[in-house]
Amino acid sequence: MKNQIVNVPCIKTPIKLCPGFAKKGLADYKLDIVALCGFGCRYCSSNAGNYLRINRKKFADLTEAQLGQRLYPADAPQLSFHWPDVLERLEEQLASKQKSWGRGKTLVFSMLTDGFSPLMVKNGITEGALRMVLERTSFRIRVLTKSAVVGNRKWIEVFSQFPGRFVVGFSTGTIDDEWAQQIEVGTSTPSARLRALRNLQDAGVPTFGMLCPVFPDMLVDNRLDQLIDLVRPQQVEHFWAEPYNDRCNWQIVRDGYAPGSFGYEWMTEAFDADDYDLYSAYAVNLYLWLRERAEQEGWLDKLRYLLYEDKITPEHAARVPDLQGLWLQSKPDERGMSRHATFAALQRESMTFEAA
Repeated sequence: MKNQIVNVPCIKTPIKLCPGFAKKGLADYKLDIVALCGFGCRYCSSNAGNYLRINRKKFADLTEAQLGQRLYPADAPQLSFHWPDVLERLEEQLASKQKSWGRGKTLVFSMLTDGFSPLMVKNGITEGALRMVLERTSFRIRVLTKSAVVGNRKWIEVFSQFPGRFVVGFSTGTIDDEWAQQIEVGTSTPSARLRALRNLQDAGVPTFGMLCPVFPDMLVDNRLDQLIDLVRPQQVEHFWAEPYNDRCNWQIVRDGYAPGSFGYEWMTEAFDADDYDLYSAYAVNLYLWLRERAEQEGWLDKLRYLLYEDKITPEHAARVPDLQGLWLQSKPDERGMSRHATFAALQRESMTFEAA
């Protein structure tokens, strides 16, 4: 896929707090170096996020002026919004900071976009931004990407030169390369990402697992166990996972499957027919599957399963024994408790156990 690049105004301060990722246990701060990256993942949450939504008309105007077409991210996976002066903005932000800034904190590279999308790497923006953060701050950098390039010799050497400063992971929720090439447009294939992950692990670079999202067909024919094995949970610091959450893009995701296949039929039934029971069962079954593997193999303390519990039926919630490995993501009540009665009860039980 050849990207269609549009230059848009850069944000003033590229490094920002990221409460959304803090809630997931991923990072305290985030650094994005591009407004819309060169990877057109059709399920990308950024397409429905505040930044692109607020700037929708402005960026569409700029796209039309620069490309001669009025295109939108959700409909044009080849579209990429660049900040041509992002390194200058980052330099300006860091000029007022002490080297100690970020000590004891994690900065994710990147949260809304992929900092290792090809043009960013080719133009030196990726390396320039990372070296600036390394030299001018004390953040630990969590590299989150879908690019297998980080598993090559050059990047392994970069990560190894700065012990304690990097932890690297790949968002990978399928082992189906053919399907991924239709839905995760422009990214490295899942198999290439998993090979890169093993290269990093074998070289001693700290890594994390990121099965986000795990698509429903992975619960068929032992595919989920295959993916878990390839990530090698014993060698990662933490192991994140979550079910696919529809953000008004389920039809695009579904159409990556062959008509009549399990994935195609499941997506249609779950979202076109509004079958909340089917979705709820999938989300809970996925958690229980991961939890059982983690308990059997001794890595339950690493599991961080991200669940929007408001979508879970009482029947399926009753199958969850406790909150081990489970990170609730739905908006809590004013006391910080889940609004879902079953999960709130599990929270109270957990607090009582900890107090005892």
